[in-house]
Amino acid sequence: MPRGGKIRDALNDGRKQLGGWVNMESLIATEIMAGAGFDFLMIDQEHGPGTSLSAISQQQAIRSGGPCAAFLRVFANDMNLIKKALDSGVDGLMVPMVETAEAAAGVAASCLLPPLGLRGVAPGNVRAARYGYEKDHFIKTKGQDVFIMTQVETAPTVENLEEIGKVDGIDMLFIGRNDLASSIGKLDDQTSAESMELLTQAERKIKESGRWMGGIPSPDDSAAAMFERGYDMVIAAADHALLRDGAVRVVKSLKNR
Repeated sequence: MPRGGKIRDALNDGRKQLGGWVNMESLIATEIMAGAGFDFLMIDQEHGPGTSLSAISQQQAIRSGGPCAAFLRVFANDMNLIKKALDSGVDGLMVPMVETAEAAAGVAASCLLPPLGLRGVAPGNVRAARYGYEKDHFIKTKGQDVFIMTQVETAPTVENLEEIGKVDGIDMLFIGRNDLASSIGKLDDQTSAESMELLTQAERKIKESGRWMGGIPSPDDSAAAMFERGYDMVIAAADHALLRDGAVRVVKSLKNR
């Protein structure tokens, strides 16, 4: 059931991938975002309020709203969290704060069925195998049909990128630029010389590793500029931010008229 291979095929063909965050746990907002034409939507369960059940409901909303893929970000590098997310049937998974090659190898092992990895097997039960209807396919693919991303969010991670980039089973290294700046004492200051130098170093090392590179734009660095600079994937919008910013624009334009 997972369709992460389609994202890999697109990237292998040189097609940049554009994504959106769905943070609100709102099925209607998720369905609306899915209809906009994004290549994928990222269900955020690191900073969003979602549960295992709402992740399934949001995937259903994504499927009904458009052809885009359904990704999910877990809140920690934990084998049980990852298993639960993958069993829900997501096309792609994002894992935050993966700072070492050993941690990255743990992510890969958590995502793949034996003998490739350590993921628990329940093909007759889980949505990822359509509750047993696609049991044979589930066993055959061994979890390799899920697109796997780990995040680059700290200075130590950047130091370890050469080794992290060698880990089999990780498709993309995704830069969290605000956390990256925060890790060197520049909280919410992405434009300082130190922050920019660390970002540039991360970008260079990821490109040298041969892994695909993803990230998030900032007010001073647009998604278009990031694609031009070599990013393969950008998550450029979020449901809550679009609602907030749209509401603020209306109020500012009409209040006290």
